[in-house]
Amino acid sequence: MKRKNNLYDNMYKMENIKEIFNEICRNTKNKRKVQRFMEYKSINITRIYNILKNREYVPGPYNRFTIYEPKERKVVSQNMIDKAVNHLVSRHILMPALVGCLIDANVASREGKGTHQGIELYKKYRRICNSKYRDYYVLKCDISKFFYSINHDILKEKLERRIKDKDALKIVYDIIDSEKLGLGIGNMTSQILAIFYLNDMDHFIKEELKIKYYVRYQDDFLLFSESKEYLKFCLKELRNFLKKEGLKLNNKTRIYKNTNNFIFLGRNNKGKYAKYRYMKRRLNSKKKRYYNQNIKLINLSCTMLSYKYLSKKM
Repeated sequence: MKRKNNLYDNMYKMENIKEIFNEICRNTKNKRKVQRFMEYKSINITRIYNILKNREYVPGPYNRFTIYEPKERKVVSQNMIDKAVNHLVSRHILMPALVGCLIDANVASREGKGTHQGIELYKKYRRICNSKYRDYYVLKCDISKFFYSINHDILKEKLERRIKDKDALKIVYDIIDSEKLGLGIGNMTSQILAIFYLNDMDHFIKEELKIKYYVRYQDDFLLFSESKEYLKFCLKELRNFLKKEGLKLNNKTRIYKNTNNFIFLGRNNKGKYAKYRYMKRRLNSKKKRYYNQNIKLINLSCTMLSYKYLSKKM
C-alpha cells in the first residue's frame, strides 16, 4: 500500500492554522482561556506558524483530571497552542494518511460516523440475522483499559506503514511520547490513533475469521454468527491476536444468545436508551447550574433535547 508523503509542509499553511484557531476557540468550554487567546490572535497564529515551520514543536505539559460519569476515567487537556497543533496534526497528517484504510464497520471518530451510526448498524445486523436465522449469537467484546494499554512501539510501526514523511512522523511520535503509557484521553490525535490501532484487528475479523456482520466503536465491538461454537473459536483467536498487540479483553466479554439482553453504546437489544439514572443525574446537574446562572438557557435546552432523542425508541 502506498505511503503518504508531503504531509507536514501542507499542515502549517497559514489558512489551515487560521481555520483551526477559530475552530478551537469556538469549541473550547473554558471561555476565559479562549478570551486570553483571542486577545493576541495574530501573535498566537504567527507563533504557531513559526514553531511548525522551524520544526521546533515540543508538546507542553498536560492538565490532568478525573471524570466519574459514565465511569471513572483520567482525562487530559492542553493549553490553546498545544490544542491547535494537536488539531492540525489530526486534520492534516493523521486523517489523510489513516482514514482511507479504515473499514466501514469501524464507526468511531470520523465524519459521518459516531454512536448513532454504530447503533443503526447494530440494529441492521439484528434485523438481517432475525430474518436469516431462527437463533443466532453475538460475541460482545470490550478491551481492558484500552487507551492506557496502547503500545507506543507497535503504534509507531503501524504508522510507518502508512506515512512516509519523516517530519510528519516525528511530530506524531513526539505527541505519542508525551504520555508515558498509552494515549491520553481528551486529545484529538488520541481518538484517531486509537481507532487506527485496531485496524489490523478489523481486517483480521473480516478477512481471516470471515465474520460478515461486525461493528466496532473504539474498543467495544460485536460479532454476529449463527454458530455459538464458531464464536467461541473467534474469541480464542481474538485473545491470541490482541496479545500480540499488547491488549487483552476484559471480563465484560461474553457470548449472548439473540434473546438475551445486553448493552451496546448505551442501548439495550430493543434499541432503548439504557442509562436513565445517569441521564437523570446529568439533567439535574445542568438545571442546578442554570439556576445558579453558571450556564445559559441554550446549554440547558440543548442537553434536554439531546436526552429526549436518546431516550425515545429508535
